Amino acid sequence: MLQVPMSIAGAWRRGYKKIGRIAASELALAGKFRYLLDLAAGTFLPSLRRGLPATRRGYREYRMRGDISVLLRENSTDGKVFEEIFIEKTYAPLARAITPKAPVILIDLGANIGLSAIALARELRPLAMVVVEPDRENFAMLEENMRRASLTDRCTAVQAFAGVERGFAELVDSGNGAWGMRMGAPTQAGIPVLPLEEIIDMGRRSGTIGRNVTVVLKCDIEGAETHLFHRLPQWEDRVHYVILELHTEFLSLQEFHACLDASRYHWRIEGAIPPDAVLAVIGLERLEWKATAQSQRAAGS
Repeated sequence: MLQVPMSIAGAWRRGYKKIGRIAASELALAGKFRYLLDLAAGTFLPSLRRGLPATRRGYREYRMRGDISVLLRENSTDGKVFEEIFIEKTYAPLARAITPKAPVILIDLGANIGLSAIALARELRPLAMVVVEPDRENFAMLEENMRRASLTDRCTAVQAFAGVERGFAELVDSGNGAWGMRMGAPTQAGIPVLPLEEIIDMGRRSGTIGRNVTVVLKCDIEGAETHLFHRLPQWEDRVHYVILELHTEFLSLQEFHACLDASRYHWRIEGAIPPDAVLAVIGLERLEWKATAQSQRAAGS
């Protein structure tokens, strides 16, 4: 009987699962074909892409369901971001756990080239969106992808950092490419830092003044969430749900739970954070006000 080496069998299983994920993705049929071809090419060999519609040099374009497309830069981290969001569907389970009681305003901090905003918009159907990205080149791609996804009419794009007070900061390359740009030291000029409350209010002003809305915050800001969560009481009244990429090298699990304990509200955590995790993607839902819950318990005793 022929024995298949475990490494080869494992590679086949992984490949089969990946093909299944691509088949179940939001890619249109032509987009699935092109994505598979690009995976097979590896280095985008022209011979394997012959006959496909041309994309401008240095870029890849994928057609998505709903007659939209997204544009990625070749030889960058854009392909990893695309795979994480549209093939692995990192955010989809957390978005589907959200049960808004009113129309949604989506705030995307660390929007990169716009793929997370597009994916979350498809899940949540927001009334308005504010997408925030500090890097100039990423921001240009973000605006292009918002246009391709037909989201510009309800989207405010801001080139800035999210923080706790107004100012400026330098942009730091963490060494992980375009998806790992971080907020550095404060400066006298440079990339603006906008308080999160102001960013949220931008969304509320987008034709929603006076309306009851559900604010969903997606936060992937490469460690700068430390500043935001240490000031959680400053902005928590404005947010109902958070989809958070937690970087524990900057905000430890113990610190994170201490921030939630110091909140005026109870927060429900969706997803698990392993004790030794360096990175975790979780959901948070703001529940009742702690003082109210405590007074109700006292009245019932």
